[in-house]
This record gives sequence, C-alpha cells and structure tokens, in this order.
Amino acid sequence: MAWIQPAKPLFDQHILEASATTEAAKAGAVGAVFGAAGSAGFGWWIAAPSNQIVKEAARSGAFFAAATAAYYGTKITAAQMRHKDDMWNGPIGGLVAGVMLGLRAGRVQSVVAHAVFLPLVIGTGEWMIHSMPKGYIKTNPDDRHDPDYFKWPRRDPYAERWAEIQKRDQEKSA
Repeated sequence: MAWIQPAKPLFDQHILEASATTEAAKAGAVGAVFGAAGSAGFGWWIAAPSNQIVKEAARSGAFFAAATAAYYGTKITAAQMRHKDDMWNGPIGGLVAGVMLGLRAGRVQSVVAHAVFLPLVIGTGEWMIHSMPKGYIKTNPDDRHDPDYFKWPRRDPYAERWAEIQKRDQEKSA
C-alpha cells in the first residue's frame, strides 16, 4: 500500500520550536469539537430536549476550547521559558486548566481542588510516559519484534509444540 501517504501530525512534535498561539488554537479547535460532541452525546443519553442539547453543546464546546487552548498554550510556553521538554510542562498547563475548571464551578474550594487535582493527574500520566524506556511504544507495525506478525496464515505455536511432542514420542517408541 505504497499509495497511502502517512498523515502529517496535527500538533507540532517539537514544542520547544512550536508557536504557542498556533498550537493553542489547534488545541482549542480540538477541544471545541470534543466538548460539543461529548455534551451533545450526554444530552442525548439523558433524553434532554433538543434545544437544550444545542445550547449546552455550544457552552461546553466553548469551555473545552478555552480550557484545552489554555492547557496546551501554557504547556508550550512553560517548555519554551524553561528550555526543557520534560514531564513538568504538562502539570504547569494542568494548573491553568484546573483553575479554569474550578472557576466554572464558581467556588474558591473548587478552584483550589481542581488546581491541585488536575496537575497531579496530568503529572502522573506524564511521568508514566517519560519513565518508559525509549522505543517501548511501537506505533509502526513494521517495528514489532515478530516480523511475521501480520503474515497470513499465522503461525500456530500450539500446533508447532504439538508436532514437536508427537515427533519426540515417535522417536522414543521407535
């Protein structure tokens, strides 16, 4: 399938060289789509009236657009200010998104709780990703350890083992 060209990634892979505003705008667009779709799906699930579903989907889409843009823009800005692309940039962006999430709730306790909880969750995820050995995640099927993984017919280890046992038993009885 040489005619299928690999897709260009949506976000820049090198955040130290990326434009924070451009990447934040892309993240905001993605957040708007997923926020609106999630809210509309939830409204459909609880059988809300359609005019309320549209209003809530628009509000949720706008909030998720702002939150994801703030998160990703802050993450890139923190990386560029610190001159490091490490696991601490995500929690810094998570702090800003957590404050925004808490402000939406409208109470100081919510602001503090979200500003603490969201960076902890994001930091844990970033730590898990950054602590994996290099090359642990293989996204290209050609990079897998077993080159015959996608070949057909697949090898059957049970049948191979059974053939070995039968061969050994025949040798013993002969």
